[in-house]
Amino acid sequence: MSEKTKPYALITGASKGIGKSIAYELAKQGYPLLLVARSEDELKALSDYLKVKYGTNASALSIDLSINGASLKVTNWIKMNNYPVGILVNNAGYGVWGDFSQSSLNDQLGMMQLNMNVVVELSHLLIPILSQQKEAYILNISSTAAYPAVPTLAVYSATKAFV
Repeated sequence: MSEKTKPYALITGASKGIGKSIAYELAKQGYPLLLVARSEDELKALSDYLKVKYGTNASALSIDLSINGASLKVTNWIKMNNYPVGILVNNAGYGVWGDFSQSSLNDQLGMMQLNMNVVVELSHLLIPILSQQKEAYILNISSTAAYPAVPTLAVYSATKAFV
């Protein structure tokens, strides 16, 4: 498959860690990229670097996916720009560490929104776009914290078990 025929890969949480590593690997293979994360400066730097290093198209959208309606905004961005997405990497996520009774309820709910709801929302919203490709893939990134009971990461572990 030549670069011109490869579909776009959408990577959430692309500015750091696993998401950034996946962006590097897909860029090396010639995939055009849609990079999504909160950190605009890091996304722009990554996008610029991948364009120069691998000659791939790498567009970026800075958005906080933990906010209700963000998945729809990402989908509208894709549709508005007619990006032929064939790979969805649901990688964005975060954990709230500490004594549950002492942690912020808003932080816990935001983590649940991002780690579970966004995975379902983006998958559901993008399946019609993905299905337009000859081959399409969804990669959901979880965590080894999904398997043990982790007292100071109880809700995080549960969200990753969900994934």
